[in-house]
Amino acid sequence: MSGKVAIVGDTTSVAGFGPLGVAAFPVEDPAAARDLWPQLAGGEYGIVFVTEPVYAAIADLAAEVADAAVPAVTVIPGAGSPGGVGREKLDRAIVRALGTTVPLGSED
Repeated sequence: MSGKVAIVGDTTSVAGFGPLGVAAFPVEDPAAARDLWPQLAGGEYGIVFVTEPVYAAIADLAAEVADAAVPAVTVIPGAGSPGGVGREKLDRAIVRALGTTVPLGSED
């Protein structure tokens, strides 16, 4: 299994990941991620983070690898995104891991 990590999304969302050793793939149009998918899902990357708009454009492709060991595809909110799909998936992962929900966000 590869230890390499990739992220695909708009330029603002992926900009800070390069210095962390993450392969950043900025796309102006989320549908452009479809052209990158063979490279991302080909086994070189163990984890692929995608922003919500990218996930919406490649959901069918991501579903094809959902049961495969690699890549693990994780949806994250993009810059300025309220975090709908990514937040729901993150919430479900936290519940599976901890058995309970964890409040995310600021307290009033």
